[in-house]
Amino acid sequence: MKIYDFTSRERDFGRVVFALTLNKKKLAERIIIGKVDDVRRILNGGDGEVYYDEVRPLGSMLLTFESDMDGDWNKNILTLRESYKKISPIGNARWKMVAPVQRFFAEKYNGGEPSAMYAAILSWEEYLRFFNQNHGADLLNDSLFTLYKPFRVYAKHKPWRDEATVALSVALQSGESTVELWYPVAKRPFETVVTSASFLPLIFYYTHKIKEWGYVFGQCKICDAHFLARSRHYELCLDECRKKKATTTKKEFDERAKGDRVEQLDEAAYYYWYNRLRKLRKGKAANAEKAAAFKVEFDAFRKEAVKRKAAVKNRKLSQADFSAWLVEQQNLADKLMDG
Repeated sequence: MKIYDFTSRERDFGRVVFALTLNKKKLAERIIIGKVDDVRRILNGGDGEVYYDEVRPLGSMLLTFESDMDGDWNKNILTLRESYKKISPIGNARWKMVAPVQRFFAEKYNGGEPSAMYAAILSWEEYLRFFNQNHGADLLNDSLFTLYKPFRVYAKHKPWRDEATVALSVALQSGESTVELWYPVAKRPFETVVTSASFLPLIFYYTHKIKEWGYVFGQCKICDAHFLARSRHYELCLDECRKKKATTTKKEFDERAKGDRVEQLDEAAYYYWYNRLRKLRKGKAANAEKAAAFKVEFDAFRKEAVKRKAAVKNRKLSQADFSAWLVEQQNLADKLMDG
């Protein structure tokens, strides 16, 4: 990948663009940032040096888009405007003034979020472009204000909700809704939306396509991350979360099965004792004195069984040991009957 140099004091030839391609079938987005000729060559299957080229899950741009509640991006506009006044053949007053802004742009660029990366690049490109123009400070202000506009909206609203679209629509001014549409040709199988000024039309294009395709945003039941899905039936975002869900489900099933088995063993042992006690009380072998002694041991068995069953559920006693103890208790019941 090509690395943008924010210390440059001269613009390179060529327009830097933000290109977006959506793949409905694979639920993927591709974003390329670079000089327009390089971007076009790469999309056509050729070679080119660009600043960013990634394929990500569909919806990623809308979910990770730069947000700026504190207006940090806009604060830099004032510094850039004021630096235009620092024109001197001697010294570097202008460059010293904008050094913090350069660092801010570089940090955003190195953060790896494509909308922030592009905003940083275009901001510096525009700063260098307007310096020698009449009313350059005003032109720069208008250009960057338009570029940063969605950042504030994204800080206040969720991008997948209608409220964000409404807020962005209100923010949209005439002349800001223009983008280039590169139709599929040759080795470029998908249409590509390209901007070099404002993110707003890209966002509208993206949200329109999602609604057109019937896809929806959801929140993962495992990691709580928001993601785009084919329908509301999808509750998990990634394979990793699906594996975690499968593991958790199996564990819960095993625990239930284990619990059921413990209850079954305990219930069987209970009735083993109970049936013998009933015989001592009412059967042919009825014996009140022996029944009374048996009942004392039966109550002791029940009290200890409750403790041991809890120990199994708390993983302090194995199911096998519990089962072996129940067998011992059944043998004790037989001895009491025969004694």
